[in-house]
Amino acid sequence: MINIYDYTDYRALLKDLYEDTKRRKKFFSYRYIARKIGFSSAGFFSNIIQGKRNISNETIFKFADLYGFSKRQTGFFELLVHFNQAKEHERRRFYFEKLLTFKRSRFHQLGVDQYEYFEKWYYVAIRELLNYFPFRGDYKELGRMLRPAINPSETKKAVDLLERLGLIERKDDDSYHVTDAVVTTGREFRSVAVHNFQRATIDLAKESIDRFPRNQRLISTLTLNLSEGVYKEIVDKLVEFEREVLELVQNDHDNPDRIYQFNFQVFPLADIYDGDGGE
Repeated sequence: MINIYDYTDYRALLKDLYEDTKRRKKFFSYRYIARKIGFSSAGFFSNIIQGKRNISNETIFKFADLYGFSKRQTGFFELLVHFNQAKEHERRRFYFEKLLTFKRSRFHQLGVDQYEYFEKWYYVAIRELLNYFPFRGDYKELGRMLRPAINPSETKKAVDLLERLGLIERKDDDSYHVTDAVVTTGREFRSVAVHNFQRATIDLAKESIDRFPRNQRLISTLTLNLSEGVYKEIVDKLVEFEREVLELVQNDHDNPDRIYQFNFQVFPLADIYDGDGGE
């Protein structure tokens, strides 16, 4: 029996529902679905599950009727479709957070804590800070170490979350140490959670121009015209440089005394010119 709450991709759900129903009802086919849903051709359903076509609000409820979804299941399915098909980050975030409210769903089981970890930039920063800062319960002092500083209640929430996720552990002397555990999320969770984190750290980068003297920060910008091949080569070099930075940090045997945020940002400033100049 298929549990729709186990799915984070509505296309995979529709594919599995079709195959499950086909096994039990020999007459069930793409042509049958097209007739029931109102598609112009039997191949339209195939295009949907392959990601070549989206479905409309009206079609959402037709599928719900076809498979006999309950009211609650229909609500989950509707949110899942909107989440998977949304392009803008804020819309994906909106539908993602709605999906987290379904406590029996895979979204809730895998998503809540992991999503929250990336929701605030200072959750990640505090974990790094605890690698060397001797914290023993003074949330005010710990929060003041960050730039910008956060209040004690925010600091306590961060420490509680990190401990709940197993990313830090309290020792017998009430100090904390960072564990080797990692936060793992599915592709759907990560895309929303990491985009939240990236947006927050980009804002911090802008603020750092006024917050720190030049000798404590490095912000450099280049505006270039280039070909697709050179763009891909630059991306490869940035990825390789990121690996080198991580290796440098891992092999740093001096006592750490600071936390830095590294952002690599490369993005278009104009449309791609195809050389046609059309009319």
